[in-house]
Amino acid sequence: MLTKESLFTFGAGLVAIIAMRMIAARLRRPKYLPGPPRLPFVGNLFQMPESEAWVTYRKWAETYGDATYLEILGSPLVILNTYDACVEILEKRSDIYSDRPVGIMANILMGWSQAVVMAPYNDRWRRFRRICAQSMRKDAVKHFHPIQEREVGRYLGTLLKDPEHFMENFRLTAGRSLLRNIYGIEVTGGANDSIIATAEKAMEMGVFAAQPGNFLVDFYPALRYIPEWFPGAGWKTFARKGRKLAYEMVNVPYDMTVKAMKSGDYESSFTSLNLEKKEDEDILKWCSGSMLSAGTDTSVASVHGFILAMLLHPDIQKKCQAEIDAVCNNERLPDITDRDQLPYLSATMKELMRWQPVSPLALPHRVIKDDVYNGCFIPAGTVVMGNTWAVTRDPNLFEEPERFNPDRYLPMFGKSIPHDPAKLPLDPEAFAFGYGRRICAGMHYADSMLLISMARIISTFDIRPAKDENGKDIIPPLQFNSSIVRETLDFKVSITPRSEAAKALILAASV
Repeated sequence: MLTKESLFTFGAGLVAIIAMRMIAARLRRPKYLPGPPRLPFVGNLFQMPESEAWVTYRKWAETYGDATYLEILGSPLVILNTYDACVEILEKRSDIYSDRPVGIMANILMGWSQAVVMAPYNDRWRRFRRICAQSMRKDAVKHFHPIQEREVGRYLGTLLKDPEHFMENFRLTAGRSLLRNIYGIEVTGGANDSIIATAEKAMEMGVFAAQPGNFLVDFYPALRYIPEWFPGAGWKTFARKGRKLAYEMVNVPYDMTVKAMKSGDYESSFTSLNLEKKEDEDILKWCSGSMLSAGTDTSVASVHGFILAMLLHPDIQKKCQAEIDAVCNNERLPDITDRDQLPYLSATMKELMRWQPVSPLALPHRVIKDDVYNGCFIPAGTVVMGNTWAVTRDPNLFEEPERFNPDRYLPMFGKSIPHDPAKLPLDPEAFAFGYGRRICAGMHYADSMLLISMARIISTFDIRPAKDENGKDIIPPLQFNSSIVRETLDFKVSITPRSEAAKALILAASV
C-alpha cells in the first residue's frame, strides 16, 4: 500500500527525471543566432511583417544584432542586416551559400526553377552564368548601347506628346530595348504589345508566388498533389496560369529568333549570337527569357525613382542639366560615351541606387550544409537574405543616410576633388545587384540603361511639381510598393521641354 511519503518520493523523482531530460535536451540543442521569441510549431509566423519587411528587419537588428534568426512553421530564416555580415556569409562562404530555396509554388509548379534567378546552384546554373559572363560582361554590353540610346530617344517623343503616362511609356521603352537586344525583335505595337505584356504578367505572378507566406503549399509540399477541383485549391489554377505564361514568355520570342535565323534575315542579338556558338537551346532559351522578365521591371522602377528624385530636388536637377549642357552645348543628345565627362550625373545615379534601392531585400540564398557564424549554428537548408535596405541606412557607412546627396559620391568621378580614398562611401555596386555568386548577371546592361535614360531625360526636359486646383505645387510623398522590385507609387508631375532647341532634338530622336 502506497503511503503519502512514498507517493511524494515517487513524484519528486519523476519531476527530477523530467527536469534532467529537459536540461539535457537544452544542452544538446545548438545555439542559434538571436532573434524574436518563437511560439511552438508556428515559430515567428505571426510576427512577420505584412509590408516593407526590410524596415522591420532593420529594427530587429537593433535588438538582435547583424544576423537575426527566425523560424516560420519550422523553416529557418536568417536576415543579414549589415554589409559586413553579407560579405562574410554570402561572399566569403559563397561555396555553400549560393543555392536558392525550393519554393514549391514558384519553382516547381510554375516552372521558375529553370530561370537564371531561381535556378538551384547546380551545373545548369553554372552554364547559365557562363553564357551571361561572356555576353553581359562590362566590355561586351557595349554591343547593346546603340539600341538603348535609340529607344530612349524614342521615349523622349512620348514625353513630349503624352507626359501624363510617363511611366507606362517607359515600360514599353525598356521592353523594346530588351527585345531588340536579346532577341533581335522589333516591337511595332504600343504599350500593350503581346510579348511585353506576357513577360510582365508572367513576372508579376512569379514574383508573387516567390514571396514567402503567400501559398501554404510552400510549407506543406504534400498539398501539391491535391486535385484542382478540390475545395480551397484555387491556388492550383493560379499556378497553372502562371506556368503557361512563363513558358509563353520564354518560348514565343525565342522561336521568333530561330525562325528569323533560318530565313537568313535577322538582326544580331544575344540569342542569335549564342545560337551561332551552338549553345544548349534549352539553357539559352531560359537565359534569354530570364533577362527579359527581370530587366524590364528593374529599369522601370529605377527611372520612376529618378524622376521623383529630380522633382523633390530641383537644385540637383539643375546641376545635372548644367553639366550636360556644358558637354553637349544643346546641339545633340548625350550618349554613353559622354559618361566620363558627366561626373555629377554619375554621382547622382550612384546616390539614387543607394537612397531608394530597387531591391531592398536581396533574393534569398540557401545554405547547403551546416555552418557556424559568430559562434551560432546555422543548419543546412536555412534561407538567408541580405537586407540591402539596412545596408543603405547604416550610419557607419553613410553620413545622413536618409538624405539624397550625390556629393557623397562625387569624389569617385571628379578626379580633382580632394578626398581621402579610405573615407569614400560604399559603392552601391557592392550591394544593389545582390551578393556573392548570385549577383545579377545583367548589372552592366542595367547600369548603362539607367545612365542614358537619366542623361537624355534631364537634358531635354524640366521636371517640376504639378499644380493643384488652386495653383499650388503638389509635392508627392515618398511612397513605394512593397514588392521584391520596389517602385514608387504613381505621382503627378509636370514634364515640359526645356527649350525650343531641346524640342527639336527630341523630335529628331523620336522618329
